[in-house]
Amino acid sequence: MILTLKRKTKKYIYLATVLSLVLLFSIPNSLKAQESLTLSVSPTLFDMSAEPGQHWQSGIKIINVNNYDLTVYANVVNFVPRGEYGEASFIPTDPNDTKKDSLAKWISITNEAIIIPREQTVEVPFSVDVPTDASPGGHYAAIMIGTKPPREENKETRVQTSQIVTALLFTKIAGDIIELGDIREFRTTETFMDKPEATFEVRFENKGNVYIQPQGEIKITNMWGEERGIIPINQNSQYGKIPHKTDNTSGIRKYTFNWKGEWSLADIGRYTATVALGYGSAEKKFANAKTTFWVIPFKLLLSLLIGIAIFVYVFIWLVRLYIRKMLTMAGLDVQEYNNFKRSRSTTQEYPQTQHDLRIHAPVKQGIKDLKDQLSLTSNTMDYIKTFLKFCYKNRLFILGVAMVIALVSSLIWYFKSANTDHRAYEVTYVNSDENVNLSSEDIIYNELVSDDPADSIVISEEINKKTPITIINRSGVPGIGAEAKITAEKNSFAVSELKADFSSSQAKTVILYTSDNQEEALRLSKLFNNALISINDESEHTSGDLIIYLGSDMAD
Repeated sequence: MILTLKRKTKKYIYLATVLSLVLLFSIPNSLKAQESLTLSVSPTLFDMSAEPGQHWQSGIKIINVNNYDLTVYANVVNFVPRGEYGEASFIPTDPNDTKKDSLAKWISITNEAIIIPREQTVEVPFSVDVPTDASPGGHYAAIMIGTKPPREENKETRVQTSQIVTALLFTKIAGDIIELGDIREFRTTETFMDKPEATFEVRFENKGNVYIQPQGEIKITNMWGEERGIIPINQNSQYGKIPHKTDNTSGIRKYTFNWKGEWSLADIGRYTATVALGYGSAEKKFANAKTTFWVIPFKLLLSLLIGIAIFVYVFIWLVRLYIRKMLTMAGLDVQEYNNFKRSRSTTQEYPQTQHDLRIHAPVKQGIKDLKDQLSLTSNTMDYIKTFLKFCYKNRLFILGVAMVIALVSSLIWYFKSANTDHRAYEVTYVNSDENVNLSSEDIIYNELVSDDPADSIVISEEINKKTPITIINRSGVPGIGAEAKITAEKNSFAVSELKADFSSSQAKTVILYTSDNQEEALRLSKLFNNALISINDESEHTSGDLIIYLGSDMAD
């Protein structure tokens, strides 16, 4: 009996161990599968116009990129904007709600389970039936696609999902449409800063009864009127729409941008930023605003002011020494001359001079002395020694001349640098749907592509698998990097990063490559005017990347 119990106990322990091992390995795999679930829809925004009583049909594509079949469910909810940053609240429809302006109630879509095979896309049709008495203006809703079916609770439809994606619907119902908006506020978060880095805030108010999408740009200029940055606003995006004011929303959208300019001592001072936004579909309207800020590196400026004060003091002292020598050469007693200058008496006679009082006399005499001394020398070494002795004897005068040359050179550099438009910058879109960082070259690239659709490149999956290329514009000419990116993409190269670096000018274009992508480097060299190639196994970028440093030869 005891033996039988021992055998059964061992059997149970064995089964428990096996079951534990199965659970141990199966649970992580299940969690991993759930964590790696990827679900997306297209399009994510429907922008449509309709007439009262109109029937409108469309479809939403549900994309399953997972390696297993997926079952999802569709549900339509009301979309209510919240806050000033584009946040949204999704409110399930209430059957007891008697409001007729609920767009979610006008939309019909299947409530059955939707099965999407692995790595495939399924298009789900839906329709919008606009009531004949629908009020004109903007109406908003959302189609939610989730992995769990909606459930009924208190006669309201609730959505319970582990994974969910949303497509928004913005609808304009024809009628008495009012499109009106204005810039409520445009400012920088700080007025004084020690570097050319500013955060801009634009608050735009929708005063109409339909949604609007302001599009435009912020232009930043230095105190000389030279452009130091362009920040596009909603130009390459279907988002950024501002719903009109209702009981649930203020009708105000806040856009925040970080701008970082290339540092230059010549650009310290007052900056001006101007925002210009256009809106309206029936009639184009515009809103403008302006703000100013200062870029003053206080520590550097204090050191600079001290240096200037020392420079002025030394320069004035040298001028006085020069004048003393000039008076002495003219045969005047310096003390007597100073007493005359300080005297207010009109009867005192001007001191008599033995020679003409000329300002260039010391210089003329110095050159004559140097010629006389050099005429007595017989070889090169004597020439050098004589010249060095002359320089030492007249060192204060030479120092003054050097200071004048330095001052003139500094002024020329300052005005030339302050009036150049070759400045790189970066823009970060904060609290926006774009949520990206753009360099000045990226912005120019987007402008080129939007101006000429032929430059728009559709990056295929095959191109994405190729070696990524980093393009850095060091030519000193804005836009060269953008043009190079278009050229590379048209020739089936994948450009992963585009930068501008005008802090150090470069004459020749150089392509850095690693040992495993020499063939692609040679192709790029032919593409960019037989550019120089150089192997670089210790690149700061990811191993295998190709880096193109564009020089001024690309601007020819």
